[in-house]
Amino acid sequence: MRKTFFFFMLLVSFISCDGSFTSSIPDVTKFSFEVSLLQAQFQSIRTQGQFVIVFKNEHNVSLGYGGLIIGNSTFNGYCAFDAACPVEVSKDVIVELTTDGLGKAVCPKCKTEYDLSNNGAPNGVGTEYLRHYNVTQVNEDLLYVSN
Repeated sequence: MRKTFFFFMLLVSFISCDGSFTSSIPDVTKFSFEVSLLQAQFQSIRTQGQFVIVFKNEHNVSLGYGGLIIGNSTFNGYCAFDAACPVEVSKDVIVELTTDGLGKAVCPKCKTEYDLSNNGAPNGVGTEYLRHYNVTQVNEDLLYVSN
């Protein structure tokens, strides 16, 4: 029984990590964005379950396809997602962060709710997770977000 369970878990991990998934959100030009957790705009994300949306960097260059959601997941630490809803696939339809502190975002058009603390998992009409971006924590005060 243990061998069967182990084999099943191994199979699931290979299937889920094969990199063949293609997001509905279009690829964007390669970017990297520095996040200083000392800046007032980002201080809240030191707390688990807190997220912020950023649309442009300090040079007024757009980030992501519809902007970036950057935050501190309850389960996975610092993470970043594209703010465009994968159901609507439009730069003009941006998910909105809920104000309850539970790490959720809701599409104003299709009403799909995304669980940001659970890798952007959808609940509603949408079946696709929010597009994920890489986050590297350099030290306790500095993050890099890139694609």
